[in-house]
Amino acid sequence: MKRILYGAAALLVAACTASPKNLAPEELAVKVDKNRQERVLITTDLECDDMNGIVLSLMYADQYDLAGIVWTAGMFHFQGDGGKHTLGQITPNFRCNAQHCEHRVKTAADLTEYRPVDPTWLSRILDCYEADYRLMSKNNPNYPTPEYIRSITKVGNIEFEGDYRYETEGSNFIVEKILDDDPRPLTIQHWGGINTTVRALYTIYERYHGTPEWDAILVKVVNKVRIGGSGEDNCRADSKIDEMFPGLQAGGYGPGGFFNYGSFFSASKDSPMRAAEELQPYMHAPWNLEAYKYNHGKLPEQIWLMAEGRAIYGEPIIYNYGLIDYMDWALSSEQGWGPVNLGSRPRAEYEPYSWGFCQFGCASFIDIGLRKDVNNRGNNHYTIVMWEELAARADWAICEPKDCNHAPIVTAEVLDFTAAPGETVQLSGSATDPDGNKLSAQWYVPVASCTYKEGKAEGLSVEAKGWNASFTVPADAKSGDKLVVNLEVRDEAERPMTRFAQYVIVVS
Repeated sequence: MKRILYGAAALLVAACTASPKNLAPEELAVKVDKNRQERVLITTDLECDDMNGIVLSLMYADQYDLAGIVWTAGMFHFQGDGGKHTLGQITPNFRCNAQHCEHRVKTAADLTEYRPVDPTWLSRILDCYEADYRLMSKNNPNYPTPEYIRSITKVGNIEFEGDYRYETEGSNFIVEKILDDDPRPLTIQHWGGINTTVRALYTIYERYHGTPEWDAILVKVVNKVRIGGSGEDNCRADSKIDEMFPGLQAGGYGPGGFFNYGSFFSASKDSPMRAAEELQPYMHAPWNLEAYKYNHGKLPEQIWLMAEGRAIYGEPIIYNYGLIDYMDWALSSEQGWGPVNLGSRPRAEYEPYSWGFCQFGCASFIDIGLRKDVNNRGNNHYTIVMWEELAARADWAICEPKDCNHAPIVTAEVLDFTAAPGETVQLSGSATDPDGNKLSAQWYVPVASCTYKEGKAEGLSVEAKGWNASFTVPADAKSGDKLVVNLEVRDEAERPMTRFAQYVIVVS
């Protein structure tokens, strides 16, 4: 597969290390204090893209402190209450865009459930994590234990979209995490609706508002909570939680995400939203089958691919992507399943075992050496690096450490510089490989990450000699311009892994 560095001037150097292959786990990866990692709580409606996201979140759970996984409802999936109520009775201001669902109801207001998800899926996926944990944790010591993951996985408000009437196990768990003594920001991601988080905030308000503790509680909530999206419902506005907790902060999907695993249409054969050709080899069989889908542990094999032969619980055939090889949202609208606003989108065709979808909000918390204060978005090269990383990690579930690959460790003592136009800056770094693999190092300028000439200046070069390099600030650079130099280190292995050091030069 061809690997391209866009907008970069690169020089290739080689380094050989001689580390033994029988190192202990803490020597294969840096042992970290989980209390110093970023703290993330996932809420999810468990649509197929979210299921893929949960699988990947667990495969990368060494990279952040996973505070919780809470099943919730949203406009696309809710379980109902056994037929006692309809959506319209519980949530008059709903967003569900179904019409008649193949004439099963007259309007979405009449729905007693909508595309309900498998109630056993979370427990089964935790069984998969437990099965893979023994070897995964030997390959990286920073994975949380299966017992911990089970303890933080809860069922929230799943009956109806936007329904926050009742406290649930999941909402009370979120209350506990918000009010605990951990001082770190708590990013609560909403891959579905926000109703379980709304219920948690409502509970806090009802419990403490008007008491002597309220002022301190309000400060704690506003300073700690980061709301990742407003969710697939209207209950944030309906509940007026922003009036109850003025100053609630947004958290997005992480501070400075730099890649994604592809949109719904990335791997299609004919969609105008098909991903760039350089990404296509990583989105189809045989890569998907060879790299992680089969014979790579219980977790990776749970990743949903298009037309792979598995049925998705609760889905009509038009959305049952494990069985079909197309996405036709216009037809789904005709059949009354919605979404109406996407009815003009052309049908997209797929080959069997193509990558289909993923909601992986934790992706932006993964640390491969790319900085959060640098714009690394939209770079296909970084996405390829992460596809390769997924394949390497899939081996961790089935291999002893001596039989699989681990990331090089890149070190740079100084990453931040200030320099005048025309001034030359001296850069240095180093790297070791825990497996003793040969390393290739490249120094280059990712021009789209620079603010100089709005990231559109080609031809910026780095003079490199081994682990040292020099960079000259352009003579026409303006005060405040940010220039970025990458040191990229890749090991030579069957399943390669890549790490970076990013140097930032601010023009004085």
